[in-house]
Amino acid sequence: MSPACALSLPVPGHCTLPSSSPCDPCSSRIVGFPCRPPARVFYRLLRPSMFELSMRTNPHTRARVACAGPDSAGGRGGEEEEEEARGALAELLQECGASREESADIVSNCPKYLEMLVGGVRELDEHSLWGAWENDLAKDGRRDDVCDLSFRKKVHLMAKKKGDKGVLPYLESTGLRYSSSVHIAGYVSFMSLPELIDKMEARRGGLDMLGREDATFPCLVESFPHLLLCSVEKKLLPLIQLLEEVGVLGESVKDVLLLFPSLFSYNIEEDIKPRINKMRKAGGEDKDVGKMLLKYPWILSTSIQENYERVHSFFAMEKVEKQSIDCAIKSWPHILGCSTNRMKVMMEHFGDLGVSSKMLGKIIAGSPQLLLRKPNEFVEVVSFLEEIGLDNESIGRIMCRCPEIFASNVEMTLKKKLDFLMEFGISSKHLPRVVKKYPELLVSDVHSTLLPRISYLMKAGLSKREVGSMVYSFSPLLGYSISVVLKPKLEFLINTMQKTLKDVVEYPRYFSYSLEKKIKPRFWVLKGRNIECSLRDMLGKNDEEFAGDYMGIGRMLIPPSSAGTDDSQAPG
Repeated sequence: MSPACALSLPVPGHCTLPSSSPCDPCSSRIVGFPCRPPARVFYRLLRPSMFELSMRTNPHTRARVACAGPDSAGGRGGEEEEEEARGALAELLQECGASREESADIVSNCPKYLEMLVGGVRELDEHSLWGAWENDLAKDGRRDDVCDLSFRKKVHLMAKKKGDKGVLPYLESTGLRYSSSVHIAGYVSFMSLPELIDKMEARRGGLDMLGREDATFPCLVESFPHLLLCSVEKKLLPLIQLLEEVGVLGESVKDVLLLFPSLFSYNIEEDIKPRINKMRKAGGEDKDVGKMLLKYPWILSTSIQENYERVHSFFAMEKVEKQSIDCAIKSWPHILGCSTNRMKVMMEHFGDLGVSSKMLGKIIAGSPQLLLRKPNEFVEVVSFLEEIGLDNESIGRIMCRCPEIFASNVEMTLKKKLDFLMEFGISSKHLPRVVKKYPELLVSDVHSTLLPRISYLMKAGLSKREVGSMVYSFSPLLGYSISVVLKPKLEFLINTMQKTLKDVVEYPRYFSYSLEKKIKPRFWVLKGRNIECSLRDMLGKNDEEFAGDYMGIGRMLIPPSSAGTDDSQAPG
C-alpha cells in the first residue's frame, strides 16, 4: 500500500501534527496508519522531529528522540552532515596510518563509502538503535551515551566498527567500484593501509608503471586482485626487467601487462623464459620478440605455445618453407591464436585461384593476416574483382603480387579507389587493364598517395583528361614518388631534353626508367649524333637494339663521360 493511501485510513494510533505542518496551516488533524509505517517512509513523509509523540509511546523511544534533538539526521542540513562525515573519515584514515594528504585524496574519491556511512548513521538515528553500540563502547571501557555524540563522532564510530581499517575507501578512491572494493578487500585483509598504498602507488617501483591513473587499472585489479599480493622485489621488477631485455620498453611494458595480466601468475624461470626462447626461433633477435609481444602479448600463454607446433606442422604439410612461416609469425603473431582448421579453409580458397605452394609462402610471409579472414569476406573480394572483369587466373596473379588487397574492405576501400579512377576518365571497361598493371593502387590512400601525384602532373600543365590517359596506359605511374621520380624526370625532359608534355602523355612509361642509368646516357648518345627520336624509340629498346639502330654496332657503347654529369656540365 502506498504511503498516500495509508494516510487516509482510520485506524488506532495517532500522532498530532503541529500547526505549522504544510498539511493544514490552521489546525491539527489525526494522521492514521493501518500499521506502524516503515521508518524510511515515516522519515521521508514528515521528519520525526516534527511529531509530538503520544503518551503511550515507549519511554525509551521518547528518550531517544528527545536526545537526538536538533542535531539528529532530520534536523541537519545534508551538506553539513556530509562535510562532517568527510572529516570523520579523514581522521580515521590518519589513525590507520595514512598521511594528511593521502587522507584528503581518499576522502575526495570514495563517494559510495561515505554515502554508506552517512546512510547508516541516519538509519540508526531513525530507528533509535544505538543501544547495541553503547554496549560495545562499554566493553571498551567507555561509558558514552551515543545519543550525546555529534554526527561526526557517530560517523567515526561507524567507520571504525566496519573494521576495514581504511582499505575499502582507499580501493574505491583508486577507481574501483565499491562492490569490487568489498570483494578485493578480502584479498588484502592482512595488509595495513600504508602497506596497501605503497603497493598500489609502488613508491619502491612496480605497479606505478601500470599507470594507476589509467582507466584500465581498476579493471585490471578487479579481474586479478591477487596482483596486489605480488612481491615488488621478487616478482614485478624481475618481470619488467625481462620484458625490457627483449625490447619492450617504457610505456610499452604497461601495455603488455595490462593486455595480458596473466603474466603476473607465471613463473619467470619455468614458464616465461622458455616461451620467450621459443619465440626467438621465429623472431630471431630480441627486438623482434619484443615487437611480437607488443602486437600480441598472448603468445606467452600456454594455449598459444601449444598451438605454435601445430601451426608449423600444418604449413610444413602444405610445403611452405619454414622461413616463410617464421616471417609470418614475426610480422603477424596473431596467427598463433588461430585454429589450423580455419587456416585450412582459407588455403583451399587460395588454391582455387591457382596459387602454387611456392607463391603461397610469399603470400603468407607478406600478408599473414589473410589467414585470419572470414571465408565469406575473402570470397566477397574475389567476387568484386570478378565483377570488374578479371578472371580467376588474373585474380590469382594479383593475389601473389599484392595479397593485402584481399584483406581489405570492399565498400570502404576497394570501391572508393575505382570511383576515384573513374572520376579521372578511366571507363569501367578499362579498369581491368589498370588494376592488372598496378593492383597496388587498390590499397593506396586516395588523399596521401593518389591525389597528390595527379595534382602534381596537372600543376605541371597536363589536363585532367591527359592524366587519365596516362594512368590508363601506365597505371604504375600513380605509385611513383613525386620528389624522387616524377619531378626530376619531368624537369630533365623539359629543360634538358627540350621535349614537350605531349611526349610524356604519349609514353608515360618514361617515368619507369632510371634517370641516371638509362635516360641520361641514351640522351647524351643521341645528342652527340644529332639524332632525334621519340621517347618510345629512345627507351623502349634493349641495349643491343639501341646500339644497332642508332650507333651502327651490335652492342651498347660506354656512354660519354658527360652522361652522368649535371645538366650545367653537359655539352651544348
